[in-house]
Amino acid sequence: MEKNKESSSPSQEIVNQVSGPSIGLLITGIIGIISSIGTLISLIIGISFLSIPRFYSELPEDIPINIEELFQGSFAMGSSLVGIIVAVFIIFAALKMKELEQWGLALTASILAMIPCISPCCIIGLPIGIWCLVVLTKPEIKNAFS
Repeated sequence: MEKNKESSSPSQEIVNQVSGPSIGLLITGIIGIISSIGTLISLIIGISFLSIPRFYSELPEDIPINIEELFQGSFAMGSSLVGIIVAVFIIFAALKMKELEQWGLALTASILAMIPCISPCCIIGLPIGIWCLVVLTKPEIKNAFS
């Protein structure tokens, strides 16, 4: 009976191997959610970086707005909302990874963290995502997840 208990609880070495990447994934998600919320707030109050070139343009004010300009703000707001959703997902998966729960969820979040257009923070997300994938694909780590 004790042998069964021992095999069901992960060793300290396994917990230590997962701890670093899961914290990195958590930090990636937190940075991503902060940057996405910041972008969304700046878009809502009208201080968008997308509108700055128009102020410095030498075009006369009576020229009609291009159709692209009409959709820039909407696209930026939509991508900020997607960034928030992805960042929340990455944070949730990182917490589950740290607890050695839901291996597939942790693997999916690691992959999402590496994708530049989807990831909230791809500069940090790429190395952290690779680190997570390397750790998560080890057989002993995969077997430790419940």
